[in-house]
This record gives sequence, C-alpha cells and structure tokens, in this order.
Amino acid sequence: MNKKYIGLIFGAIMGVAVAVYLVNSKKDEGTNTFTAFDPTVEYTMTELFKSPPPITEHGKNVDRVLVFVHVLMGVLFVGWSLYFLYCIFIFRESNHPKADYHGARSKFWTTLAEYGVIAAEVVLIVCFAIPLWAEVMNDEELAKIKANAKNGSGLEIHILAKQFDWSARYAGNDNKFSQQGIRFADKSNNPFGLDPDDTSIDDVVVLSAKDRKGAIVVPADTAVALKITSMDVIHSFKVLPLRVCKDAIPGLQLPIHFEAKTKYLDPNEENKDGEHVFLITCAQLCGDGHGSMNGYLKVVSKTKFQEWIKTKSDATQQARRKNLAAVK
Repeated sequence: MNKKYIGLIFGAIMGVAVAVYLVNSKKDEGTNTFTAFDPTVEYTMTELFKSPPPITEHGKNVDRVLVFVHVLMGVLFVGWSLYFLYCIFIFRESNHPKADYHGARSKFWTTLAEYGVIAAEVVLIVCFAIPLWAEVMNDEELAKIKANAKNGSGLEIHILAKQFDWSARYAGNDNKFSQQGIRFADKSNNPFGLDPDDTSIDDVVVLSAKDRKGAIVVPADTAVALKITSMDVIHSFKVLPLRVCKDAIPGLQLPIHFEAKTKYLDPNEENKDGEHVFLITCAQLCGDGHGSMNGYLKVVSKTKFQEWIKTKSDATQQARRKNLAAVK
C-alpha cells in the first residue's frame, strides 16, 4: 500500500479518536451527558421545530441527537451545494473549451472534507446515538423497574393498541397482573382477555384513553416500564413530551421505559386538579381512522397516583363481585 494512503488512514483514525475523546471529556460527570450546547438545542427544538420541551432525562438526549444531526445535514447541504456551484463555474465550457480527461489534480480539500464528515458521524454515533439507545433499551433497567413495581417503587403498564384507540392495564392493589386468555378477549369490553368470572382480579383497565377523564395515568418521578402490543394492525405509541415512540405490533410485546420529572413539568400547564395532561398519538399509518387515533396521558403526583390506583382497583373488584352475583 502507498505510504501516502497509510499516513492518511492513520491520521483519520487519530482524528476521529481525538474528536470522540474531546466530546466525552466535556460531558458532565453526574449525568454523563454533553450539555455544552444545551441553550442552542433548547432554542432550536422549541422555537424552530415548535416541539414541546421534554419532561424526561432521556428526552433531552433525544433532542441533542436530533439537533446535532440536523446541523450536520445543514452543513453538508450548504457545503456540497457551494462546491457544486463552484464546479459548474470553474469547469464551464467557456473556461475549458477542450475536454480535460484528468480532472482536478489536487484532492487535499475534498479528502479533508470527507474525513471531516466521517469524524462528525462517528462522534454522533459513538458519543450520542449508541449511549441513548443503550439507555432507552436497557434490559437490566427494564427488569429493575418491573421488580420495583412489586414493592411500589416502580410501575409497569401494559399498553394495547387497537383501531382506533389506546387501552392500558395496571396490576392493581396486589401488584400482580392477572392471567389472560384469548378466549375471553373482546375488542370492545375486554381487550386484555381477563376472565370475567374471576372475582379475585383487581387489575385496573383503561378501556379507551380518548377521554381526558379516562386517561392513562402515571406518577411523576417514578420509573415506568411499558409493555406495548396491538390487537389488530401495526400502530405506534407516541407521547412527544416524554420523547417516547414505540411500535405496537400484533403478536409482540415491545418494551420501553421513561421517568417523567417534576422539575421539567411546566407549572403553567398544570390543570386545576394538579395534573399534567399530554396527547398520545399514533405514529404509524393504521387505517382510515388513523388521524383520530389519539388519547391522553396524565402525569400526577405519587400520592395522587396511589389514591387513584387503589380507588380504581377496589371498584374493579366490587364491580366483578356484583356482576357475578347478579348472574347467579
């Protein structure tokens, strides 16, 4: 191999390594996140992209990746457009009436630009994209949240999508999810397939989150694990302020987790009941009613959530016992 190319390759590797090191060295020790350009990121997301601010820690990392990728694409667009115009001008017919089959002799600047783009992409992938993916799709963290849900310090919710609304199931007062049976499943009244004759079931079921009063409820400052699936076609569960977006696929139970932070909740958006209400949308084309497939998610205090889950769980058991007694 030509010594010139060996030097270029070695220089490129060293340049990428230095770039990665410099970015990582600027990360906060406590959060392990790169916060140097956060004011610019926040301005870009809220003022230019018109996106609501994130209420989760990982949401801020999502915003950083989005903005940095857009900046890189913007630089590439402008740079290559200028280079394209430069080539049109320099190599125009009037300037070169006779064809030159050798073309440009010096490739230093184009090579430098190519290596610069590679370095930027490696930094984005290694320093931002991979850590973010590892954080959101951390199996150990999901298992920890599910384990903590049994003692009340975490929460697991089963999300079920169906044309054209969202349903949710909580474990209830006993912190245990009841068995499901496909023979009991009813798309309208019993989408989770719970045994209608079992009076011990205290699972709390939200049949449709389209109504604000029947919204999916989560506590603030509590790690929440979602298990998402679909009853018919592919949907996608998206809550923009949480920076959560996950496909709901029939036959699969796909996990994702988040933690809504009180410090990021805007007090001006709190309703009279002390709740923060956010829109759930479907981010996957799912049929004629896709545009109306929305719902609501409420973030409430831990105390209010405990009161809500206990009240709903008690009401579920009482209703089951009453219905079974009426049948008999």
